[in-house]
Amino acid sequence: MRMRVLLSVAAAAFIASLAAACTTTPPVPAPAAPAAELHLDATIKDLMLGVIDTNADVVWNAVSFIHGIEGIVETRPKNDEEWATTRVAAVALMEASNLLKMHPRKVAQAHEKSVVPGVELEPAEMEANIAKDPAAWNRHAEDLYAAVRNVLGAIDAKDVNKVFELGATIEHACEGCHKAYWYPNEVIPEIDFSKLPPVGQAAPAPAK
Repeated sequence: MRMRVLLSVAAAAFIASLAAACTTTPPVPAPAAPAAELHLDATIKDLMLGVIDTNADVVWNAVSFIHGIEGIVETRPKNDEEWATTRVAAVALMEASNLLKMHPRKVAQAHEKSVVPGVELEPAEMEANIAKDPAAWNRHAEDLYAAVRNVLGAIDAKDVNKVFELGATIEHACEGCHKAYWYPNEVIPEIDFSKLPPVGQAAPAPAK
């Protein structure tokens, strides 16, 4: 009899614990952090001149092979410090692609105009094209990110040849964006090579 009583008490306690578990109020999740406020005072032109062009030049100039009279003149990082400088520039350039995707960012200041009207679009025209299809603009920024990320890997490996080779992909990504948004009307004239003087012969003097 005592065993049955003990079992009954245990069963009742178990049922009570289940009931308590079922009626326990679930914990209230913590409120989500408010979205950070973004300050987009710098224009796309500011980013191009102050961040992208500056750091791209550091990466491109870190490794070069120039054919001269005395043969090939090679430029390359000579020590860990120079490799680190190149890496810092690549990281800044890579992160600049994320800055380009922060919308809506002005293309230029209100007083700034095209340098070559008719060939270059005006800032307002560029902004309209970006706003019309921001996904296309973001893809160009992603192309830049991907290109620099690969160069960064070559920098970390201190692979001079790969840094030189992949540097061209950065230029390709930049030019693809420029051609779409900056100077879509640019026409590069074709060269008639048949009219060039033979090798070793001086070109005729221009007519006065």
